[in-house]
Formats: sequence, structure tokens, C-alpha cells
Amino acid sequence: MNQEFRVVYVSAEVSPFAISGELADVASSLPKYLASLGMEVSVIMPKYRRPEIESLPKEMVLDQLQVSLGAEKVKGRVYRSELGKYDIYFIENPKYFWRENVYGTGQGEYLDNDERFIFFSRAVLEFLQKAKIPVDIIHCNNWPTALIPVYLKTHYGNKHHFKEVATVLTIHNIAYQGEFPAETLNSAGLGWDDMNVKPFVFNGKVNFLRTGLMYSDILNTVSASYKREILTEVQSFGLGDILKNRKKDLFSIRNGIDYEVWNPATDPYIVANYTPSNLKPKERCKLDLIKEFGMSVSSKTPLLGVVSYLSAQKGLDILLEVMDEILKKDVGLVMLGRGDEIYQNKFLTIQAKYPGKFSVKLENNPALSHKIAAGADIFLIPSLYEPCGLNQLYSFRYGTVPVARATGGLGETIKPFDVKTKKGNGFVFKEFSSSALLEALEEALEYYAQPHLWQSIIRAGMKENFSWQKAARKYARLYKAALEMKKGG
Repeated sequence: MNQEFRVVYVSAEVSPFAISGELADVASSLPKYLASLGMEVSVIMPKYRRPEIESLPKEMVLDQLQVSLGAEKVKGRVYRSELGKYDIYFIENPKYFWRENVYGTGQGEYLDNDERFIFFSRAVLEFLQKAKIPVDIIHCNNWPTALIPVYLKTHYGNKHHFKEVATVLTIHNIAYQGEFPAETLNSAGLGWDDMNVKPFVFNGKVNFLRTGLMYSDILNTVSASYKREILTEVQSFGLGDILKNRKKDLFSIRNGIDYEVWNPATDPYIVANYTPSNLKPKERCKLDLIKEFGMSVSSKTPLLGVVSYLSAQKGLDILLEVMDEILKKDVGLVMLGRGDEIYQNKFLTIQAKYPGKFSVKLENNPALSHKIAAGADIFLIPSLYEPCGLNQLYSFRYGTVPVARATGGLGETIKPFDVKTKKGNGFVFKEFSSSALLEALEEALEYYAQPHLWQSIIRAGMKENFSWQKAARKYARLYKAALEMKKGG
């Protein structure tokens, strides 16, 4: 399929330059696969003050970018770098982006996130116009970029450069919406006299995502199950009315993973490479992981892995309820991630109680993510809800068996093991409870003790194919639909 669309992919986070959640991995891999279909792809993100960005070879392409923020003019700069098949542009403003984290700290979000991402959204459009970068599709992601479709139909609606540009807005997690005080309208330049202001203010607050959902040409989310879930009152987080009104414009494309980056046969992060036909080196990866996390368990002990943003959404409350029961078993557990301070502190306390059996590293570390995917025996994913989930896809690829709650994309991709048919690639539980989680884990451990059955589960997962290639073709069709809709088709 050769699609010569010119796509600008806009995200607040892109791996490895800035990571908060799974969007970062999607934003680094999907553009590469879009480019392989013949599209001209550019990624735009903020220029955070991070070593991964500072060390990247890049050129300044615009040293005077003037962005309206209310009555003020805020300056920015734009840098460009090449990432293989696509370009990446970094929008610089030290006041807004020279910070350690993308959205906030473990104690809460940055108080000026509204200003930060109003600036970023308008800077994207100002840059595209000033640099005369040709574009057919602007692909926006989550609330930080959701004002871009709004600006394209208001402030920039008459600009020749954007006359035929269509927008796609992907909902990676509807719970995060970008809600701010009504005064934010002034900073956004969306004054009360500018147009009908009703869409912008809901329940006394400006809601970036809600507004973006109303103004984007096409909407999509990251799994068919999650699309069904967010159309329900309970899981729409207050946006069900908008989504139902735009149901014909709402699509789903399940995320994939980059099979060049996530490949146990060639992965440079792991101590030994392996394939489905030769799993023996995976044992060395397990020993390396045990050493990396300072564990005192043996190589025969089942080793559980968790890689997660530490928040309630990830099901950590039910995991905490049974941590004692889990760690009293003959298992080890390693955890990687950072997030809400309350969860960080609780897991640090448990680590002190079970030294050598449980180890947590509070960081976002791509190398360690690969080591856990390769070295763990079981991947725990007890999510309260999960739009798509990538960790189960990584675990399949690396022969690590997922134990997860059947919600969103997790329920779509994990097929429960059936001892009668000897088919299935993991273990799931439906009820959001610590007892259901423990029961699923105990079932997995029962089969771990039967190597012949365990090997068949591992190989079933490794046979799965969740590459971006198929999903990228679906995005090509989605872009075509967005352009037709823009033209009134």
C-alpha cells in the first residue's frame, strides 16, 4: 500500500525522549510504520531538558516563533532531527518544558499545564504555517494536543495553509481530560465573544479533551473493547454524550509494537538473545534480571514482573491487598515504574519488609523494561481499566506469560489457557478484586510447575503477531476517511 499522505503526528511524549505512559512508545513506533507505507511523516513534541534530547544531533530551524497566549506573545524555538524514516521537531520554551517530568510529579500535575499545552498547540500551528511545511493530516493524541483541531476551525480556519488539512484525535486514555478553570479561556484566546463558548466550558471548567472531541474530523481509540467501554456511562468519564453524538466518526485501531525494537533475537538490552525454537538463553536473562534487581531467589523460582505507571488505574490497590500472600509463596517479584507518591511509598515499604524477594525501581528505564520482558516468567497486569495495553504484547514477544484483568485491550489479546485443548497464551480474571487476581496467579503458578504445559503457553504467545504493520494500514484508511470528511464526503 503506497499512501502519499503528509502526516504531522503531535504528542506530548515520545520514547525515549519523554516517557509517562504507553503513548510514548506508540508515538515513537507508529510514525516509522506510517512512513514505510510511503507517507511523509513528521513528529512534533516539546523540547524537554533531558539527556536523550540534548545528545541528539539536531539543527535549529526556527529561532523566532511568536505564540499568542492570551494578551501576551510568548517566544519559542524549533529544532529538527532525523529519526530514520521520519523527522522529529522539538518546540522549545524553557519556562514550560525544562522540567523533569512531562505532566507533573508524584504529588500532582503541574499547576500551569493549561498554559504549557495551549502554548504547545498554538506553537505547532504557527510553526507549520511559518515554515510552510506541507501537511494533509494532523494526528493529535490525548488532551495536551486536543486544542489543535479547535484552533484549526477558529483562529486558523481562514489560513490558506490549513484549508484542506484534516485532523485525527486519538484517545489513549479518556480518564485524563485536561480540566482547568474557566479563566483558561483567556489564555487559550477563546474569548466569550469569539464564538459560541458553550462547547469549551463544561461543569464550570474548560475541558481540553471534550472540546477536541467536538472539533476533530475523525476520532479513534486504541482497541475495539475500549471503544465499547467508553461509550458506556460508567467508563466515559463524563464524555459519553459527546462520543454518542459522534459515534459514526469514532473508530478503533488496536495499538501494535515495534517488532524491530522488541525482538528477543536481536535485543541489545538483554544479556542473551533467543528465539521460540531456542528458549534456553532466556534462563540467562532471568539470572541477569535477578542480579540487576538484587534478588536472592533461585533461577528455578517463578519470577514475576510488573512494569507500570504507579496509579489506581493500573490496579495497584488490589495488588497491594495481596502482596503479603504473594510474597509468602516461593516467588520473586520485580517492579519498574514511577507515578503517584502514595503508591511509590507503599511499594518501598514492602521492599523493606521482603528484601531479596521484592525489588522496586522507581524510574522509567527502557533498558530495564526489556530486561523484565525477557527475564521474568510471569507478567502481572491487574489493571482497573486498560485502553489497549502494550506490556502483554511485549510479554508475548519475549515468552513471558501474562496474568491480567480482562479489560479493554487486555481482554482482546490474552486468550486464557485451557488445559483440555492445550490452547491459550495467558491467564485472565474478570472481577476487579484481589481474590480474583490471586486466583489467576495461583493458576499460572500451577502450570509453571508443569514445564511441558508451560512451554506450550510460552510458545503460543510468541506465535502471536501484534506488529504495527497491520495497524498502520488501518491508519492509512482512517486518514483517507478524515480527508474525505474534511471535503464534505
